[in-house]
Amino acid sequence: MVSAGVFDSGLGSLSIVNAIRQISKCDIIYYADTRNHPYGTKSPQSLCNIVYRTIRGMRESFAPDVVVVGSNTPTLLCDVEDDNTVGVWPPILQASRLSQDNTITVLATSVVVQHDYIERYAESLNSTVRIRKVDAGSLVRLVESGAFLNDYNTTQDTIKEILEDVWGVCTLSSTHLSFLQDMMEKTRPDITFVNPANIVARRVVDKIDSIGRGSLTIYTSGGHDITPHLRQLGITEDVTLLKPF
Repeated sequence: MVSAGVFDSGLGSLSIVNAIRQISKCDIIYYADTRNHPYGTKSPQSLCNIVYRTIRGMRESFAPDVVVVGSNTPTLLCDVEDDNTVGVWPPILQASRLSQDNTITVLATSVVVQHDYIERYAESLNSTVRIRKVDAGSLVRLVESGAFLNDYNTTQDTIKEILEDVWGVCTLSSTHLSFLQDMMEKTRPDITFVNPANIVARRVVDKIDSIGRGSLTIYTSGGHDITPHLRQLGITEDVTLLKPF
């Protein structure tokens, strides 16, 4: 029995997988929908259709206790959550509690920064925190391409540039950014970074009925080969091709 099914269009949701595995021995299916990569450039209707089909397909194929939509963009745009489906929301409330000036910075993808998704979500929470959005698309691309694993100097320089005008409390509102949190904290120890991966992991574990062997099974929909990046991240499991749902 699969405890959790996690999917996204790329490597970002591996940060959710890692967070779950740190606190649970549940069995995980990880599905990288790379043929539909990137989710962030799709129209809202196209994106939501892909996400709905994938949620349904994962339930029918693997019967997990919970499905995790491991990306901020479809979580913000599509109505994905129910008793057995968890999304990745920007940790607005958690960050606002840590802020000393009622202001937080949200690091997010270009498409999220360019629209009012974050503001509408904050409004739904009745939050009055002031939000500064910063486009971290260049960092997301460094992670997705795997360049952050080999090109330290470029990654460091990009982090410095992105964080130049950031202070106080900052949310990592792309799952890709979790891979860079340690480097960000070393670069800017004055900033408090709030990572949604740990929040999502706790929500997932609370919904799981079965505890397994801590196994990880990886599928991809094709498009491009993620295996080399997985190996560099220390993930040794085989990757199986699975057509898009």
